Amino acid sequence: MKIYISEKGQETFRISLPERIVFNSVSATLFPLFINRYLKKGGIKITGKMCRKFVRGFYKTRKDLGGKIDLVDVESKDGTTVKITV
Repeated sequence: MKIYISEKGQETFRISLPERIVFNSVSATLFPLFINRYLKKGGIKITGKMCRKFVRGFYKTRKDLGGKIDLVDVESKDGTTVKITV
Protein backbone atom coordinates (compact mmCIF):
# COMPACT_ATOMS: atom_id res chain seq x y z
CA MET A 1 0.00 0.00 0.00
CA LYS A 2 1.44 3.35 -1.00
CA ILE A 3 0.17 6.71 0.20
CA TYR A 4 1.28 9.87 -1.60
CA ILE A 5 0.40 13.42 -0.65
CA SER A 6 1.72 16.25 -2.78
CA GLU A 7 1.16 19.97 -2.63
CA LYS A 8 1.19 21.95 -5.89
CA GLY A 9 3.33 19.41 -7.70
CA GLN A 10 5.88 18.97 -4.90
CA GLU A 11 5.77 15.71 -2.98
CA THR A 12 5.32 16.39 0.72
CA PHE A 13 4.55 12.97 2.18
CA ARG A 14 5.05 9.37 1.09
CA ILE A 15 4.61 6.14 3.02
CA SER A 16 4.78 2.55 1.86
CA LEU A 17 3.26 -0.29 3.87
CA PRO A 18 3.29 -3.91 2.77
CA GLU A 19 -0.39 -4.75 2.36
CA ARG A 20 0.25 -8.26 3.68
CA ILE A 21 0.73 -6.63 7.09
CA VAL A 22 -2.66 -4.91 6.92
CA PHE A 23 -4.64 -7.46 4.86
CA ASN A 24 -3.98 -10.93 6.30
CA SER A 25 -6.07 -13.56 8.04
CA VAL A 26 -4.70 -12.78 11.52
CA SER A 27 -5.52 -9.07 11.35
CA ALA A 28 -8.88 -9.92 9.71
CA THR A 29 -9.68 -12.14 12.68
CA LEU A 30 -8.62 -9.50 15.24
CA PHE A 31 -10.18 -6.49 13.50
CA PRO A 32 -13.79 -7.26 14.62
CA LEU A 33 -12.69 -7.43 18.26
CA PHE A 34 -11.76 -3.74 18.13
CA ILE A 35 -14.24 -2.28 15.64
CA ASN A 36 -17.44 -3.92 16.96
CA ARG A 37 -17.32 -1.63 20.02
CA TYR A 38 -17.97 1.35 17.76
CA LEU A 39 -20.38 -0.39 15.39
CA LYS A 40 -22.59 -1.62 18.24
CA LYS A 41 -24.25 1.82 18.39
CA GLY A 42 -25.49 1.41 14.82
CA GLY A 43 -26.61 -2.19 15.28
CA ILE A 44 -23.92 -3.57 12.96
CA LYS A 45 -21.83 -6.63 13.80
CA ILE A 46 -18.80 -7.80 11.83
CA THR A 47 -17.35 -11.27 12.30
CA GLY A 48 -13.86 -12.57 11.68
CA LYS A 49 -15.24 -14.87 8.99
CA MET A 50 -16.61 -11.84 7.10
CA CYS A 51 -13.28 -10.05 7.29
CA ARG A 52 -11.33 -13.12 6.11
CA LYS A 53 -13.69 -13.43 3.12
CA PHE A 54 -13.06 -9.75 2.35
CA VAL A 55 -9.28 -10.30 2.42
CA ARG A 56 -9.54 -13.30 0.08
CA GLY A 57 -11.80 -11.33 -2.26
CA PHE A 58 -9.47 -8.34 -2.14
CA TYR A 59 -6.48 -10.37 -3.30
CA LYS A 60 -8.51 -12.20 -5.96
CA THR A 61 -9.82 -8.90 -7.34
CA ARG A 62 -6.37 -7.34 -7.28
CA LYS A 63 -4.99 -10.34 -9.19
CA ASP A 64 -7.82 -10.10 -11.77
CA LEU A 65 -7.19 -6.36 -12.26
CA GLY A 66 -3.49 -6.77 -12.91
CA GLY A 67 -2.02 -6.33 -9.45
CA LYS A 68 -2.58 -2.63 -8.76
CA ILE A 69 -5.70 -0.87 -7.47
CA ASP A 70 -6.09 2.88 -6.97
CA LEU A 71 -8.25 3.29 -3.87
CA VAL A 72 -8.13 7.09 -3.67
CA ASP A 73 -7.01 9.65 -6.24
CA VAL A 74 -8.14 13.15 -5.28
CA GLU A 75 -6.94 16.60 -6.31
CA SER A 76 -8.22 19.66 -4.47
CA LYS A 77 -8.84 23.11 -5.88
CA ASP A 78 -5.58 24.48 -4.45
CA GLY A 79 -3.50 21.70 -6.08
CA THR A 80 -3.06 19.32 -3.14
CA THR A 81 -3.18 15.70 -4.31
CA VAL A 82 -3.83 12.56 -2.26
CA LYS A 83 -3.33 9.14 -3.87
CA ILE A 84 -3.60 5.73 -2.18
CA THR A 85 -2.58 2.74 -4.27
CA VAL A 86 -2.73 -0.90 -3.24
